Amino acid sequence: MEKKYFDLHLHPLFKNFLSSYDGSIPPSIQTFEDLTQPVRMSNVFTSVVDELFIHILKSQSSIQQCKKGNVNYAVAAIVNLEFGFADSRGFFGTVLKSKFSNPLDKIFFEKVRNGEISYYRLMLMELSLYKKLRDHQESTIAILSRNSNKKALENGLNIILSLEGSHNFSKLLIGNPLQIDYIEDRFTDLKKLKKISQDADHLWREMIIDTENGEEPTANYNQNPAVNLEKFYKSLSKENMDLLYLTLTHLTHINEQFLATHAFGMKMLKHPSFYPFGNGISSLGYDVIEKCYSMTNHKNEYRPVLIDVKHLGLKSRQDYYDFRKTLIQKEKKYEKIPIIASHIGVTGYTVNEWKNALKRNSCTVYNYEGTRAVSIEMEKKICGKWGSFVNNDFTFNPWSINLMDEDITEILNSNGIIGMSLDVRILGFQSEYGISLTSENEYLSTADFHTHFPQITVKNLPLNTMESMIVENESWLIPTKEDRHPLSFCFNIIHIIQVGLLKTDIAEPWNQICLGSDFDGLIEPLKISPDISSLEELEANMIKWIPVAEKAYVNENGGTRILFGKSTAELKKIVRGIMYENGKNFIDRWLNNFAG
Repeated sequence: MEKKYFDLHLHPLFKNFLSSYDGSIPPSIQTFEDLTQPVRMSNVFTSVVDELFIHILKSQSSIQQCKKGNVNYAVAAIVNLEFGFADSRGFFGTVLKSKFSNPLDKIFFEKVRNGEISYYRLMLMELSLYKKLRDHQESTIAILSRNSNKKALENGLNIILSLEGSHNFSKLLIGNPLQIDYIEDRFTDLKKLKKISQDADHLWREMIIDTENGEEPTANYNQNPAVNLEKFYKSLSKENMDLLYLTLTHLTHINEQFLATHAFGMKMLKHPSFYPFGNGISSLGYDVIEKCYSMTNHKNEYRPVLIDVKHLGLKSRQDYYDFRKTLIQKEKKYEKIPIIASHIGVTGYTVNEWKNALKRNSCTVYNYEGTRAVSIEMEKKICGKWGSFVNNDFTFNPWSINLMDEDITEILNSNGIIGMSLDVRILGFQSEYGISLTSENEYLSTADFHTHFPQITVKNLPLNTMESMIVENESWLIPTKEDRHPLSFCFNIIHIIQVGLLKTDIAEPWNQICLGSDFDGLIEPLKISPDISSLEELEANMIKWIPVAEKAYVNENGGTRILFGKSTAELKKIVRGIMYENGKNFIDRWLNNFAG
């Protein structure tokens, strides 16, 4: 019997979507076969380019690869091309928009960079591809929903939808906070608009037109993100579709719709929007969270949307946990809504330990066109030691995009789930290429820096310009010698287990861990698992290395050795849970609205 697999966060259609710009909704260009195949990024790569970073672009999770790898449940995150990516500078940004990254359609980059399209329209364009997959008569793909009676496929591919970044439902033209994207290039007159309002299916009629009594849209068109999210969800539910979770932020600051300060997570691309802005969750962000918790479908049936803490800055995560407690005090049923982290690593620190790990002399304030951010660097925490060779220390990645111990306890105690990323940079590897962790600096907004380090006066820190970062030698291209070993993946898992055992009353915290690969999301994957079809090899390596990681971790950091003494059969059961059962059980609970 073939093993089945679960993934809490991947992008199975993202590269297919970006390979062919089609302004119509639903799209007409790409066929069912086009959507299911992996994308060959180019046949003209030089060996140097391929070695440097094309392996990042090649890490995929196409429908065909999901089926080949026997993925039974896949949470497909819809995320659209942000302005910071389209307008990025630096070596990788240049190549991303060049012939070397063929067949990515450069029209996407141009329309986003020139402000000719909204994030909302981009999201609908990608969403329509999933609908096309579902509705194809020969499809063996199910899109699971609490708004449908359709059962999960026993042996096929079950897709659950999520949104990565709330900018997905911003209807403003990108870069223009005063102009709504009315999709005017498709609807040329009011008669045609009304005709489509009568004939189109619910999804496109209500999501795109969104008029009152068939009247033409006006300048008073509502741009409250909580209202837009609710309208979007109700239209989605009429199409028997659903959302598992919403990630409030992604990798850039979105001027059109600021909901929360994001965590810095991108060194390969150069653009000021990648640097954090603000001081936690905004009032609009709180409105969106409350709407997610109180969401109902078009039949007024309760359908909460989960909040994913990935990409939230540390202050934003702390704001969310506090606000969640306030919401639970108002409405007891909200207590059953779990917290999730969809594709994550760990810092290895508590918040106070992380603050004390700051290298004070490394702090620098950067300025660029009015944007200010503070560069910080942390001492890396050792996971454990393995091997007799030189430099045998394994360390966590201390960037605050990763989980602190307090995050782990909040998620576990909420009966939530943590998806482990397969990005070597998130896991703490000295990446051979990509982000060089020999230079461990990340960035905080000046307000967040003051919140976490009030004893340090920002105005007394040395100043630098972001222009210098754009023109400086890109150190991430310099190879390092540390091996990318599956042991580091296991160290991240062991830390979550140890925090759960020591700081919660949960007896088996490994039951709340799953895979959240982030394939197709510009990750640098483990060598043993270059794409989604290779999860069986990852599972075998986990069985081998988890007890080794636990022993080394406890020897270095203390704790309880639980897994090391277990039989091979018991270890296989625990690993099988992480690779499949835990995620499947979580989705079963979600389909039942977390009742009971």
